[in-house]
Amino acid sequence: MSSQTDLLNERYGRKPVNVSKSRARIIIAAASLLTIFLGWAIWVSIDTANQIKHQDQAFEIIDATQASVTFEITRPNGNAVVCAVQVLNQSYAVVGYKEVVIPASDQKIVATETKLNTTEKGVTGLVDKCWFQ
Repeated sequence: MSSQTDLLNERYGRKPVNVSKSRARIIIAAASLLTIFLGWAIWVSIDTANQIKHQDQAFEIIDATQASVTFEITRPNGNAVVCAVQVLNQSYAVVGYKEVVIPASDQKIVATETKLNTTEKGVTGLVDKCWFQ
């Protein structure tokens, strides 16, 4: 059987397959992908550890011109933080907006309540995003 394979390989110009080279290439490719994945996983872990987390606690629509939003932030260090707070109407349009500055302190978790003026009656209030000042 090997003579037929050799004859066909010779006839069609095929070279014999070197299994050890193919296996080595597969191992190198798999090791490279594993290294890239581990690097990405470590980078994501470190990056998310330094992020500000915010959580809406409550909101109150006082009247057509004012609303109150209570929220909590968790920051990795005591730096000052700015949070964009919004009040939305039924169509999810922004009818009130305010940037709230939370001053630097030793507290990692800070609860804050803020009042916003609105252009029309809102239906919900929330924190859009937070960033370091």
